[in-house]
Amino acid sequence: AKGACTESIFQICGIKKITGYVIDEKSGDIILFCKIDDTLPPLYLEDFVIALRNTWMKYAELKEGTYYYSNPGCSIDPDPTVLNNLHEIAGRIFSRSNSDSVKKDLGMWRNVCGRPQTVRVMGIPYDSHFAKVTVDADYYMKRLVDGSETLGIDGFTSLTDMTLNIVRKEIEDGKPISVPLSSMNRFWFYPGENSFFEDKGVIHIEKSDVILLNEEEFLTKRGKVAGTGRPNPLAQRFADNFSSKYAEIAKARPVYTELEGLFRFVALSRILKYREAFSEAGINLDYLMNQFPVQNTHVERTLPGISSIKEFSNRKDTKVGYEVLYLWLPSCGGVDININVKENSFVLDKT
Repeated sequence: AKGACTESIFQICGIKKITGYVIDEKSGDIILFCKIDDTLPPLYLEDFVIALRNTWMKYAELKEGTYYYSNPGCSIDPDPTVLNNLHEIAGRIFSRSNSDSVKKDLGMWRNVCGRPQTVRVMGIPYDSHFAKVTVDADYYMKRLVDGSETLGIDGFTSLTDMTLNIVRKEIEDGKPISVPLSSMNRFWFYPGENSFFEDKGVIHIEKSDVILLNEEEFLTKRGKVAGTGRPNPLAQRFADNFSSKYAEIAKARPVYTELEGLFRFVALSRILKYREAFSEAGINLDYLMNQFPVQNTHVERTLPGISSIKEFSNRKDTKVGYEVLYLWLPSCGGVDININVKENSFVLDKT
């Protein structure tokens, strides 16, 4: 009524991890329950409102009489022209026999790779905190892929370093190189296992995991980027390792805890709709759907491409000197919060 709320309301009374809801039959309230943990970043009411509006198709676009719906998410995409230019530079690097020429080409590689990549936001408002979390999580993930950032987590290695370690051992053992030295992969965050315990008027979100998926891509003859429909085996190993160590990574980089919170908001929203909880409780959604103000949070329209070139030199002497190996792994990807709630997602639990 005063036209303002306390910060506590905007941060959902300090809750840090949504674990479910219960319908209070006497008051007609839907009460969220959760975990309080001061080590976790805050959750924001507006992110929950955005998840609700997406679930109720508030952001679906109307085109020529048809609504087009998108799951909440984002993508950071390199320009195909840039990838073609990188392909040409790579060809020159392979043909060089002079180290100074190679270094010059690698400098050009870094400049081209750093050109802006397009940021796309789907299914949610562009300039929102929800969108910023997805974009930040995706962009930092690229640094973990190519090894330009490290977290010091045991058993977690960048895709570039995984490739380099294999190549180093094979060269030292005198074996032919078995992994592709030039590879283009798309990585994106996606829902993992989702399971919910249920009793009358009570839902407990048992699992709402975030995992990393991978698909190998290639440049077509027309210079477009296309997916192969299958993962690169080594990139898949990195993605699986990222998924299994997600909790450790999130502890080191809280943006991934925030991302998991968004996934849980979407899961909660879709459960509420699937179980018709608002109708059961007699709650009017008009304020949340149409009146609650979503704050403006700036999200960049483009971001610089990320380049990480690591050098491995094998000191085995040859007639022309020694071998130097350069590896490059450009990547694109995103976030797709496609949580599909269906009847077999729920397990009856009388406890």
